[in-house]
Amino acid sequence: MTDLAQWLSTQTRDDNLASVVRSMAASGAEIAAVLRQAPIAGQTGLAGATNVQGEAQKALDLISNDIVLNHLRQNPQVSILVSEELDEAVHMSSQGGYIVATDPLDGSSNLDVNVTVGTIFSVLASAGGPLQKGSNQLAAGYVSYGPATSLVVRIAGDTSVFTLDADGIWRLILARAAIPQASGEFAINTARERFWDAATRAYVAESVAGETGPTGKRYNMRWVGSMVADIHRILMRGGIFLYPLDSETLSKGGRLRLLYEANPMAWLVEGAGGRSTTGQQGILDVAPQDIHQRIPVILGSAEEVARVEAWYGRG
Repeated sequence: MTDLAQWLSTQTRDDNLASVVRSMAASGAEIAAVLRQAPIAGQTGLAGATNVQGEAQKALDLISNDIVLNHLRQNPQVSILVSEELDEAVHMSSQGGYIVATDPLDGSSNLDVNVTVGTIFSVLASAGGPLQKGSNQLAAGYVSYGPATSLVVRIAGDTSVFTLDADGIWRLILARAAIPQASGEFAINTARERFWDAATRAYVAESVAGETGPTGKRYNMRWVGSMVADIHRILMRGGIFLYPLDSETLSKGGRLRLLYEANPMAWLVEGAGGRSTTGQQGILDVAPQDIHQRIPVILGSAEEVARVEAWYGRG
């Protein structure tokens, strides 16, 4: 069975870029081991600190951030690290050709109930600085810590899926993820309905109308509260993920972060045949203004995203 090193040799001739992906994969394997022992070690609670976004940090947020930081510091190809858990970018090797942006532990509010969490990352060329459009990404991926530990990664072509085996080796289980063009599932936090814009309300309303509505088919709602878990399900069987701009997040520009959440996930979804949008433009076309910039995020099965875009177009 193909392992990560073998797969990387078929995806890029740039050994330096491949080394950065390997560093993030190694970080994920180490974080997975820490998570397995976290309840025993009493590490699932709050750390008593907040990040730059004002969010309470879990102890494992900080531990995961340190793991990623340590792995990347050992790689001379990494020039800058941007992390959700750090106010400022961290400058590393002055000779490094790559920038890494990461959410070291996405969905950490789920830790104390043992629900899937993940690590998300994006790789850019150093020459452009960290504020580059997502379309400039050289690689992106995430590690999903669930019943199995999965690595989803894309360099230039297809989005591929690996599983961590008992010997700590990443084994390729799906060379080409392919999101169905249409789906009967949507992921959104319906508790926020009172804040939604008209386009989001319209899309959800016609979906829940089911067979008697304009789509003529039944939909199911899925919502984990961990972006990695929701996107992994969509990559495997289709659907759409929505965290739109609403009246409560309007002043911040959205809820999810562009550099280390929206961009890498959009890169992976589009590599699997899906689509992504803010509702106004493609996510990968957004020009970042700040390393912690937030934006609206809508991505998944192409036909479902197109339906949402059509509603925004009517506005």
